[in-house]
Amino acid sequence: MIFLIPLLIIVGVIFGIDHLYFSNENNKIESKKEVKQEINSSLIDERSKYIEKLFNSKSKQ
Repeated sequence: MIFLIPLLIIVGVIFGIDHLYFSNENNKIESKKEVKQEINSSLIDERSKYIEKLFNSKSKQ
């Protein structure tokens, strides 16, 4: 029973280090997703404006 206490401490430390390391990585990934989502929304706006412009120019002819 005594040998389980150091084992539990070691496992706890490993999970703690893992959590600290990957929480930083998750923040980086989330910020990249936000930037990518902003780019996609601006591309969708530009695409819709271009399509409207095409249809307006064809309807005038």
